[in-house]
Amino acid sequence: MEPYEIEVATGGLSITYTVQQEEDGQFKIMQEEEVLGKIYPDVLENGVTWNTSDDIDELLLNSIGQAIEAQEGM
Repeated sequence: MEPYEIEVATGGLSITYTVQQEEDGQFKIMQEEEVLGKIYPDVLENGVTWNTSDDIDELLLNSIGQAIEAQEGM
């Protein structure tokens, strides 16, 4: 899948991130050329929960995850 950009508003700023879906279902998140980490969804009956083993703030993680959900139609 081709990478795409999402725009996320956190702390009063709107930041553009590049998202690349990996073959294992994770999403690699980049800001410009810097890789912030990988996130992955747990799809449950009552919604989607976003997780990471990288150092991504939980608020940012959820904001990026919601933007991915909108883009991917989850």
